[in-house]
Amino acid sequence: MGTTLLLKTKHGIADTKPIILEALQDHINFSYARFLKFESECKEFEKKYKMDSEFFLNKFDSGELGDDLQWFDWYASIRGKKLWGKKYQILSEISWNE
Repeated sequence: MGTTLLLKTKHGIADTKPIILEALQDHINFSYARFLKFESECKEFEKKYKMDSEFFLNKFDSGELGDDLQWFDWYASIRGKKLWGKKYQILSEISWNE
């Protein structure tokens, strides 16, 4: 599936391309770092509570675990991991064709 990106700029491609690629790479790196942070938090919760995150999520969503704050922290870590993982994946799939 291809999509066209329209650049409305008076600057030529030689000036524009490196800036866009640099900004893209910066955000790819940032997204991956955020993903790793949340992944690490999830692993810590998994180790502490001796269950994997998907199992926890099923129990949390069904209400079996109650409303203790640590569960909400773990839930937020899972959501963060999924969000930043998706952003990283999408950004990593962008390529420049001329």
